[in-house]
Amino acid sequence: MKLKLFHEAKAPLANGHRRDNLPLLSDDEFESNHGFIQWAFPTPEASKQVTNAPALDLQSAVWLAENDEFIVFLEKMAVRFLEFLSAKKQWRQAYDHNHLRISRAIQSLRILHSWELAVWFHQQVINLAGPDFALMTTAAEHWSHHASSIHDKCAGSLVGLAIGDALGAPVEFCGRGTFEPVTGYRGGGKFSLPAGAWTDDTAMALCLASSLISHNGLDQRDLLDQFCRWAEFGENTSTGAAVGIGQNTLRTLGDFKRNGELQAKPFGRKNDGNGSIMRLAPVACYFANDISSAAEAAGAQSLTTHASTIAKECCEFLATLLLDLINDVPWDDSLSSLIRRDWCDPLASAFNVHPRDLVPEAVRSTGYVVDTLHAAVWAVSQSNSFEDAILTAVNLGDDADTVGAVAGQLAGGLYGYSEVSRHLKDGLLKERQIYVTSQFLSGARPLSSTVR
Repeated sequence: MKLKLFHEAKAPLANGHRRDNLPLLSDDEFESNHGFIQWAFPTPEASKQVTNAPALDLQSAVWLAENDEFIVFLEKMAVRFLEFLSAKKQWRQAYDHNHLRISRAIQSLRILHSWELAVWFHQQVINLAGPDFALMTTAAEHWSHHASSIHDKCAGSLVGLAIGDALGAPVEFCGRGTFEPVTGYRGGGKFSLPAGAWTDDTAMALCLASSLISHNGLDQRDLLDQFCRWAEFGENTSTGAAVGIGQNTLRTLGDFKRNGELQAKPFGRKNDGNGSIMRLAPVACYFANDISSAAEAAGAQSLTTHASTIAKECCEFLATLLLDLINDVPWDDSLSSLIRRDWCDPLASAFNVHPRDLVPEAVRSTGYVVDTLHAAVWAVSQSNSFEDAILTAVNLGDDADTVGAVAGQLAGGLYGYSEVSRHLKDGLLKERQIYVTSQFLSGARPLSSTVR
């Protein structure tokens, strides 16, 4: 609420400064006024120096990121900050209070605007520091953390999930070769969605993301609560209504509401569906520096809705592959290593032949979890760009939205958000919400190189 009052109602700060005056501050005022930085460059961390400055929460961050007027202001403040750093020299030392300001600016630009702008700002700071940058070892580590390519890869994975979902939704349930090839967003399909709308794949991923962020990790009860609010009230949907809920998920949520069951019970032949891998990207983004925790959480979140060892292992496979990609392990190296591991027979058998060596006729794009994972990996293996991978996946037909969503997670992790075509970002409904959510996930834990 405080941030909204400041940025929308233009309410003044305690020192009388209003938002539109901040880019006009003199260099001396910029240096001596400490309270405005957290208002101009909001971040999730509370300020220890200015106790009345608000910490940025996810809901406020989405509102700001969707506000064009704020984005223009943020760009102006980034330029003004660089002008100040160029004019003043005292910050070019081992420690200066402006180092924390710079750190906040990089983080805020990345969360609310784009990773690309944050990286550009970071590089300008390095250029302005010149030879003195070598003195700033502690600050440089924090700046590099906030501008890490891991954040770009995480954004690519979560936004990629939604793009694949939205591209595939209109041809879901259509047999291969029975529809006009997908080349971009289109409306229609079983649920008569508008172009760029997404389904349960992305909605459940956003529920999973919200739960991870709010509970600092996986909390199965909260996760199932979030799924129930999505199914009942349309939370985290692209159109205000939940669409595409699978029978297995619907039954499991009913059991949770009636009995408080935190793990799914076996349900005929529906246990091995793809509903738990389609939503997985938030786990990889949150645990981007911890492959063992990611694999464990991937399996645990699967069991909340799918009583299936096969689905659980597919989630562990996908989580491990995603973390490798997010941490710049080459695709072939990661995939070859994973294929050699000891998996359950259905999963191991699917990868007896390397996906790059298969023709489309050998690839099944059904709702069976192994088929979905295999088809998505095949699509990425056949492609040289994010867009090519996604279109290859959804044009397989059948469970096209989920194959597209899984391929989108992988292709986004491989190529990064910065390599996603602008028209795919602009045409995606609620793209800013999904991007900002990815940045809360990737920034939730310290980044370190613990991935193999």
